[in-house]
Amino acid sequence: MGLFARRRDSTDIMGHQDAPMSKQLLFGMLCLIGAMAYIVRTEANIPGVVIALGGALGLMALFFASLRRPELPLYVMVAYLPFSKLLSGSFGGAMMALNLTNLLLLIVLASWFTSVFTSGRALIEPHVLHVPVALLVAWAFAIFAVTTARLGGEYAAEYANELKRWLDPFIVYVAFFHLVRDKQRWKNLVVILMMGVTMVALMAIHEYLSRGEASIERMRVGGITQQPNILGAFFVYYMFLFTAFWLERMNQLKSWLLLIPFGLCFRGIMVTFSRGAYLAFAQGCLGLAFFKNKLLFLLATGAIVFAVFNPWILPPGIQYRLQSTFKSQTELTDPYGTAELEEGLDASSANRILIWKGAQQMIQEHPWTGVGLGRFSSQIGQYMQQVRWYDAHNAYIITAAEMGIPALILFIVMILVIFWITYVVYTHHPDPFIRATALGFLGGLSGLLMANMFGSRLNTSEASGYFWVLAALMARAYAWVEEERGKQRVDARARRRSGLRTAGSAAVVPRGIRR
Repeated sequence: MGLFARRRDSTDIMGHQDAPMSKQLLFGMLCLIGAMAYIVRTEANIPGVVIALGGALGLMALFFASLRRPELPLYVMVAYLPFSKLLSGSFGGAMMALNLTNLLLLIVLASWFTSVFTSGRALIEPHVLHVPVALLVAWAFAIFAVTTARLGGEYAAEYANELKRWLDPFIVYVAFFHLVRDKQRWKNLVVILMMGVTMVALMAIHEYLSRGEASIERMRVGGITQQPNILGAFFVYYMFLFTAFWLERMNQLKSWLLLIPFGLCFRGIMVTFSRGAYLAFAQGCLGLAFFKNKLLFLLATGAIVFAVFNPWILPPGIQYRLQSTFKSQTELTDPYGTAELEEGLDASSANRILIWKGAQQMIQEHPWTGVGLGRFSSQIGQYMQQVRWYDAHNAYIITAAEMGIPALILFIVMILVIFWITYVVYTHHPDPFIRATALGFLGGLSGLLMANMFGSRLNTSEASGYFWVLAALMARAYAWVEEERGKQRVDARARRRSGLRTAGSAAVVPRGIRR
């Protein structure tokens, strides 16, 4: 098998070709994404009355359309997720309790419940990924209740919205998993997602070009997340989808066009000037290459090692940003280790090490229940010399600090299970499109492990919403694989039983032939 060889034909599990994607549908979603991007970038001042009226009519139309076509809210939700922070949709102040994200979630949930009622299927379909997800959610509720009992009702009132925001991605996962039951819907969602990622990259580049000359800190682009490090993680999570389709279809000339959005995403990472995103991108490349082909992995490893020892080949912006991490190279190479690490780092990096040291003490004092969901920033100052609000700058640390070590274990197990089912989909599903998506997600998952070492990059819907959509899609594809495996096992047992009966019949000798 060649380095980039395709392994299977394009027929699905049932042995027939899929219908082509609806170009009208995808064009409509592209127009919707473009319209939202235009509003965000131009900061169009739309009157509140128009927003309220248009939003109400649009949501009503979407709701009634979903009764006939339950996939439509899913498509709109995927198109909207990257803009959910900047276009929160309070309807001109007419609806303060519910924003656009919540209303879309309600429509998606209504579509799910309607499909359950009309089809007669169970509300919750069993799945291996549901187990760690359910346990983590249950633990979060338990921690919230324990913290409320310890601190009083004021905590519950203040942090109820934090709990709801934390739960939103899991609601997206469960709803998408149960509503995506055919491959055409599955593929449409992936295409819309890739269009959204490309648009975010174009917006980031446009924002960078419009700023003019300034210091790096002022030039850093936050884009849809309004935070450069989170935006960098966004690109790392999803940009490898383009590379995976290119690798899986290199013999098709049009697949080389996918390198254009991949390049746009890489440029998007560059304009964030995020060191964590640079490292996460490198790890994502290694993960993608590892799962694609071991020879490709060796080549990618060699290229990264060469870049480390020859940084002159890197773009100047990346060189400067990485070099600015250290104030003094001699302090870090002291053979006797007499210099403290944080003294050799820039202010941002040194501050993170101090925060992590304080977080270690916090976890030691509250190993089982943590300090409570959302309370890390307000409590970390008690474990540092300066009493200030700080972010943990590490998803693993903040999970353990706020909800205890058991929550961290469940979180890691959940990520590993997502890794496993995605790998199974990539290696066993017969559809090339689904395999390519799985390969790209494996690269994104590899980068995710590194990105969350430098910040909490899975706690915002605009950055992590697509992650949970992809997790739901992989869970559904894994269910298809397991379903086919089950059929094959049943057929194999039937053939064995048939063979035994045939052999038994042949072994019976008629009485008239006996001697």
